[in-house]
Amino acid sequence: MPEGPAPRASHLLVPWVARTLTPKPPRGGGGAKTIVDRSGSRAAHVRRLTGDLAAAQEAARIEQHATPPALRADGFAVRIEAAPDAELKLDSLDSSGLSLMNVRPATETHPQDAVVWIPDGAAPALLKKIGQFTEDTRHGRPKNNALIANIEQIEQATIRSLWQEEEPLPGLDKQAWWELWFDPTLTDADQVESLRALAEAHGWPMLRRSIGIGHFRVAQVRTTTRELARVLTTNACPSEIRKPTFAEEFHSRELRDLHHGFVLDLASRLRPAASGAPAVTLLDTGIDQEHALLRASIVGAHSVIEGEGPDDNAGHGTQMSGIALFGDALEAALNSHGPVSLEHHLESVKILPRSAKHQPRPFGEVTAVAVTTAETAQPEFPRSRVYSMAVTVESGDGMGGTDGTATLWSASLDALAAGTDVVVTDDRLDLIGPPEPELSRLIVVSAGNVRDHRAADLVSSDGSIDHLTLCDTSRIEDPAQAWNILTVGAYTERSDVPIHPSYEGFRPVAAPGQLSPHSRTSVQFPEAAPIKPDIVMEGGNLLVDAGLTQVTGHEIVQLTTTDRRNLGRHLTTVHATSPATAQAARLAALAYARYPDLRPEAIRGLLVHEAEWTPAMVEGVYNRNGRRKIGAGKLARTLLRRYGWGVPTEERVLASTTNAVTLIVQNSLIPFRRDDKSIQLGELKLHELPWPREQLLELDAADVRLRVTLSYFVEPNPGRRGMLGQHTYASHRLRFALKGPTETVNAFEQRIAQHAQAEDDARTKIQPFDTDRDWLVGRTNRDRGSLHADIWQGTARDLADCGVLSVFPAGGWWKYHNSSDRIGRSVPYALLVSLSTPEVTADLYTPTAIQLGVPVPVEISNAAETGVPVDVRLF
Repeated sequence: MPEGPAPRASHLLVPWVARTLTPKPPRGGGGAKTIVDRSGSRAAHVRRLTGDLAAAQEAARIEQHATPPALRADGFAVRIEAAPDAELKLDSLDSSGLSLMNVRPATETHPQDAVVWIPDGAAPALLKKIGQFTEDTRHGRPKNNALIANIEQIEQATIRSLWQEEEPLPGLDKQAWWELWFDPTLTDADQVESLRALAEAHGWPMLRRSIGIGHFRVAQVRTTTRELARVLTTNACPSEIRKPTFAEEFHSRELRDLHHGFVLDLASRLRPAASGAPAVTLLDTGIDQEHALLRASIVGAHSVIEGEGPDDNAGHGTQMSGIALFGDALEAALNSHGPVSLEHHLESVKILPRSAKHQPRPFGEVTAVAVTTAETAQPEFPRSRVYSMAVTVESGDGMGGTDGTATLWSASLDALAAGTDVVVTDDRLDLIGPPEPELSRLIVVSAGNVRDHRAADLVSSDGSIDHLTLCDTSRIEDPAQAWNILTVGAYTERSDVPIHPSYEGFRPVAAPGQLSPHSRTSVQFPEAAPIKPDIVMEGGNLLVDAGLTQVTGHEIVQLTTTDRRNLGRHLTTVHATSPATAQAARLAALAYARYPDLRPEAIRGLLVHEAEWTPAMVEGVYNRNGRRKIGAGKLARTLLRRYGWGVPTEERVLASTTNAVTLIVQNSLIPFRRDDKSIQLGELKLHELPWPREQLLELDAADVRLRVTLSYFVEPNPGRRGMLGQHTYASHRLRFALKGPTETVNAFEQRIAQHAQAEDDARTKIQPFDTDRDWLVGRTNRDRGSLHADIWQGTARDLADCGVLSVFPAGGWWKYHNSSDRIGRSVPYALLVSLSTPEVTADLYTPTAIQLGVPVPVEISNAAETGVPVDVRLF
């Protein structure tokens, strides 16, 4: 075991140019979908589908007749249902004049279905395709087999067909706000203006400002389900209908009164950050600009709420400000005596109104306006600003969270993070144009909280406390499912119990190192959804009495922070994922201060890369040496979707040690290129790393761990029209691969080229490689979202000849949309690589630094020469 803290030195930035390869197009196509055998009933199938389509068209014609000609639709929408256990040929339903509006995947209770817009002139063409199903091709197969055979029925689309939420559609006469997603390609009319005319004619309240994201335009209107059905016969027919998320009021909790003298004493010892230092920008309830512990660090305070200034209206923003500035160390600072130096600033944008009197505003709009407000007012922080938002919304789906699919809010965050330009006018807000890497943003968001704990919900069948089941069935909240953000959950080390007699017999709900009882997870997400949270930070605990009947909070298991000055109180305590998020934002700002040349995706990757699971987190999933237990694949997914990659610390994020060196690579590649008339995968990058090969060979059979993290941002495609081809959410996907110990570089190049093409096809099976079993998490679990991490475990001898890593593209909607301003565009990424020898003393830092020409700090050299033991890392 280590005898003391290991010497630390800066992580190593690798400036070496990567080798660029161009993958060759694949031979042959991908795997085929299952096609329903209708060989004995083709004629009957054609008659039924033809009748279905004719009936839907006639019903639409009758309903449209009552619509004013200026608003009358020039087509109609149908719902097409797949046969059980079959898939629709979506590309054919989005061609030949047809437009795919939305797709709902198959579940255990219903098959896949799609809503398709059929312009008036396109119906005969579809009828012809259906009719040709009774004919044979020259190869003896039914014509249009893949399209027609898998269709079970066609019917006129309804409001229910367009509804995208898991929760039931509101009752026919229930007043509700609706979010309508318009696809401008469906009609030449201005759909938002048509909706505005319809709303005015029927007295429906409608929000003034619409939002443009991707090629969609989104508007909100309030009416009943019955009345909303009118839009289906007009040129304001949306592709999707969703439940909007509006900015709501926050309420502060119980206050804690600590002595004012401690606050004034600490304020006198504070040393604010220098001009030009990074800033944490809090999107919250505002900030108390005159708080003694905050005022010297505030570089901007703004508000996007009409008629309200930037001052805190509820206390939450000021509470998060104290955590963002001091982390979980404010109490220690209050009890210290020397100067306290700060390395970053604070900035605040109020996004939550004081009351609900204002007209509702979608959170996507509010967040985008807040970002532009901060950047316009404080342009000196274009690259070193960390946005922190501890605001989430319940979906009302019965589990209180999102199912992992994109919403207007989460997609807006993804667009903002990627560097999409924001244009705001009086009646519309547009997130437009391709993302600009120099405008990318680091956005940190809370995973959301489990609320209203009851003792009955925490007691398992054997009478023990089990808060993890409650957390695992409480899905993270919107917009924490966004791909490009850093999503933060909460864990806890706080396990003290008050000594007051009234707490006799109480014990902590969560054991030290476990998930905080307040934190939500993505354990219930579909497998293809991104892994969230990305990391966890301290979020406090709860206490339960001996009889397991009463659950309560207490300041002893919470975090101390600043409070809005109210009745003379300057300090309070907080808990849950809000302070966890503010801590992560602070850590990111400190990383910016230490490494000012890192891009936002690199800072995000660094926090994940240096996170570790505690022993309590991995109990039951991994053996003590970090090897997976038998059958632990599902448990590993649970671990990731509960804790992300664990807890990053300030020490690990900011520096390496002698036997745990971190390399940071910032590079870019072109995911797609034009080849004659087709679009192909663009570039593969090969990184030959400054590998300490000789030192690894000397270690021979000793256990070595290689940790790899790949972080990049995608441009979102938020429409719900399937997740393959042109309708996939991500503009591009990237993957990484490691050369095997006995694999030649040429063989490695061929393998990753084949892997890239297989991923791009999305149906071709990827052949496993010999060293796949040596990865802790594995390709299936790690390749989710836009941040991928894993740990390779093996002998130093094997790893010595694995010093080549590849980053390569694997499909995305940029390729299939064939947009001239996206094809050939270079996208940045950050690749982080760490080597560690957890069971032996070895200096890997010095030989790696020497290869890069980086001076080795004296303390590192001395430690290597004297053989000072270094810290042991669990992973």
